[in-house]
Amino acid sequence: MQERIADPRSSRAEALARTKTSFYAASALLLSAAMVGCIGSLDEVDVAGASLEEGRAEGALESRDGSGDDAALGGRTSAPTLACAPLCDGSCTPVDLATVNTNGALQIALTDQYVYYGGGYGSEVGDDEVGRVPKAGGAKSILIDGLTYVTQLVGSGPYAYFAGSGPGLGSKLNRVNPDGTITALPIAGGYPSGVAVDSTRIYWIGNNHYDIYARPLSGGPPSVVVPRGGGLRTSLFEDGDSLYYRELASSGIMKAPKSGAAAPTRFIPRLSWYLDFDEANVYYAANGVYRMPKSGGTPVQLATGGTRVVVDDERIYWLDGTALRAMCKDGTGTQVLASTGEQYDLAVDGTGVYWAGEGKIRKIAK
Repeated sequence: MQERIADPRSSRAEALARTKTSFYAASALLLSAAMVGCIGSLDEVDVAGASLEEGRAEGALESRDGSGDDAALGGRTSAPTLACAPLCDGSCTPVDLATVNTNGALQIALTDQYVYYGGGYGSEVGDDEVGRVPKAGGAKSILIDGLTYVTQLVGSGPYAYFAGSGPGLGSKLNRVNPDGTITALPIAGGYPSGVAVDSTRIYWIGNNHYDIYARPLSGGPPSVVVPRGGGLRTSLFEDGDSLYYRELASSGIMKAPKSGAAAPTRFIPRLSWYLDFDEANVYYAANGVYRMPKSGGTPVQLATGGTRVVVDDERIYWLDGTALRAMCKDGTGTQVLASTGEQYDLAVDGTGVYWAGEGKIRKIAK
């Protein structure tokens, strides 16, 4: 689950001017505090403020103006043919795992045992938190609160990683250990405007110049794997041997090898906040649900109105602001799993589908 920075059709200042009214006060407080040395640099404020709210502003604008890919609905790509049975025998009952404050921009991420959440308080500067609840059910734990902001949250194996700022944090990039303790990770390049992790390294976009860095999970110094070159970069993802990220100047999703052995290429011909992957394809949501082969090609629209998509071996799941929906990867068996106004906070693993909405972290068991 990853990054909400600036509207790609404007400068950061113009994007901030279009953000919802409740966020104006937060931005002003952040900027004022930064000027007097209370909460770090203005660059950090730019990244944190915009990434908390403006992705949602862009999504709302796209929903109103109908902008999106030119791909035809129901086209063809290399998707597996599957005949999957209806989830929950066609009638799903969500389980509430925890009650959380979702007034602001909340993010969720999965580890082996937990659903982690971060953020959640929007314009109430200084009240963001990181917490977790067992995926199997149980008590919610708040691991750290009173944070100025939490802008990135990802999970990998038993660990969660988040970018944030506030009292009690030793770094702008931190690891949450299985016992709930928090380890500060050394970084370079400025506040992370995107974070991704694989089995051996953690990656981030440094907002000073938007270089992309990597650091071994076992420790060691960071190194640049994708040099600066396209201006503002956000929303970092990894899959296989590649990194994917939003790039403002390119008005699309860029793809670059983790090795740094080749220059980035413009991969998806438009901007999207979230991606997910299976063996053959990349999936993304941009006022609709789209699939594109990893080898490249033309995006194909699978459904209308999507704002966030995730996939597992059999199905595609998405939120559209009215419901959580699913379909088999062969395009059949579309069903509504639950009604929800949530548009972004969605995750899936082998045992369930998880989202945050209506003040709850919720789960549908598979």
